[in-house]
Amino acid sequence: MLNKLTLGEATTLLDTCPLALLLITDDGQLHGYNDAFAALLGDAATELVNSAGDIRSDSLLAPLLGQDTLINWVMPDGDERWLAVETTIMNGLTARYYQDVTEKLRLKRERDNYSRELKDLTLQDERLTSLLNRRGILVSLDPLVARSRRYNSPLSVIVMGLQADRERDKALVKVSYLLKDQTRWADLVGCNADQDFILILQETTQDAALLLVDKLSGQLARMSEGQPDALTACYGITACQKNDNAEEMLGRAEAALQEARTNQSGTAIAV
Repeated sequence: MLNKLTLGEATTLLDTCPLALLLITDDGQLHGYNDAFAALLGDAATELVNSAGDIRSDSLLAPLLGQDTLINWVMPDGDERWLAVETTIMNGLTARYYQDVTEKLRLKRERDNYSRELKDLTLQDERLTSLLNRRGILVSLDPLVARSRRYNSPLSVIVMGLQADRERDKALVKVSYLLKDQTRWADLVGCNADQDFILILQETTQDAALLLVDKLSGQLARMSEGQPDALTACYGITACQKNDNAEEMLGRAEAALQEARTNQSGTAIAV
């Protein structure tokens, strides 16, 4: 059976503990602190030894004595630190343990920033990973628009908004497979942040895009046979115009989809 620590052993452990320890009485009087707390205060620790009265009103220590478990503290040398705090209540005393987590939080912020930057640079959708996201569509669409303008070749964009009242996530996956199956190898399929599907149709006129919309509507109707809820969709269509760029063309198709939704017309064409 293990023996309990002696008073001397416990005192030594507290003094050498890597966590900064501060002991205060219930009326706010300083009772003691360890070497790590003295190191945290630096030169200001000398003043702490001779302090008297309620330290909760001390301008330096007061920020360390609140109820928060994470404290943003400006050290005596002006350096800003983040301290994680644990509190233990004893007979007439409160023990507060401080751990400097400044570097940990800095690394977390850097990691989060890198994650956001990576997310901004990715070209694939997070949920439907087989599809391009909106950025991926724009990157791919830009040279196609330039080619269409240069050679006067047809290029169309369809933005398709799926309407599914139940199990929308499953419906999105099924329709993504349908779109990949119903488009040619040269066409591009993606989706935007609202999970509206985007079809980039090379060498395709606006009229041909309308025929594809009719075909897709029929396919959705067949997929819904025997199901409790019908799968339907609204469509926004546009064709490449003189002086177009990728952002303008895609934005025009998305605006047409919104018009179709608002008017409940099924399909809207942006010219």
